[in-house]
Amino acid sequence: MPSTRSNECPPIQGDPAQIPKYTLNIEPIECIAIMKTMGNTVKWSRKNKNLDPKWDITKYCEFYGDHGHSTPDCIALRFEVANLLKKGHLQDLLVDKGKNTLSQCKPRRDEPREPTPERVTNVIIGSSEVSGITYSAARRHARVVVNLETSLSPTSPIGASNLILTFIDNEDSILINPHHDTLVISLLIANYRSKRILIDNGSSTNVIFLNALKEMNIDESHIHRRSTVLVGFSGEQKFTLGDITLPVYASGVNLHINFVVLDSPSAYNVILGRPWIHEMRAVPSTFHQVIKFPTTWDVREIRGEQATSRDCYRNTLRAKPSTL
Repeated sequence: MPSTRSNECPPIQGDPAQIPKYTLNIEPIECIAIMKTMGNTVKWSRKNKNLDPKWDITKYCEFYGDHGHSTPDCIALRFEVANLLKKGHLQDLLVDKGKNTLSQCKPRRDEPREPTPERVTNVIIGSSEVSGITYSAARRHARVVVNLETSLSPTSPIGASNLILTFIDNEDSILINPHHDTLVISLLIANYRSKRILIDNGSSTNVIFLNALKEMNIDESHIHRRSTVLVGFSGEQKFTLGDITLPVYASGVNLHINFVVLDSPSAYNVILGRPWIHEMRAVPSTFHQVIKFPTTWDVREIRGEQATSRDCYRNTLRAKPSTL
């Protein structure tokens, strides 16, 4: 792509030093024609409904499908092509120098294939979500913090990488805006495609609901029967049935995660709290509706399912009237 100039247009207006640099052996319009055959792999920028009078209507961008700047000047296109190149797409379109650079940066081992799900776990009955922490765990945690304040010394995080996780200011351009939606995704849990998974930074534990386990054909005998109390932000308490450890697969990363099991109606099948988020070294963004995390290969992302999030919210409100 011959140009990376910024223009009076809707694409990203960023520091030129941060704009991806690469050279393809075809023209940008030819590249877009190939991208159109790649289906949902490509994240297309949405056409801006409000035409700015300052935009140059003599110029047209095939990536945005709108006027204001030319296709070679589209910075958003450069970012999306760079993202596809990192994921292994379009690499045959690089010039020889780019291919050589890319081959030197390839990971030392192959990425494992995503397991084929045995079944898809969809929605369970709608109601309110439960999240919180156990009192005993909070008390132990507080004691640890007090001790660390007197003995803390700098340490390097185990397994830390030098990968950079970034969020682009207008990365939410493909979303329904404005929004205050929660981040709801789908993942493979115990080799079942589980939908309606809430990513909750406010939860200090991972929760799986009993109805979801039943949908996954996991017998209750696998639950370790040691009940704990979950406390919500307003002080309400829920007793768990126990806990269970299940494999959770996310874009090449497979972890065995401990869940507390709750027999309670919920709009969600699973709540993944800080234990999973931190073990993944992930950064979720409800605003951008995406969670990003480093892997052995590169930075991966899982996009939120905004329509599902809103459906869960409606089901939660419909369950019973709230008291303020």
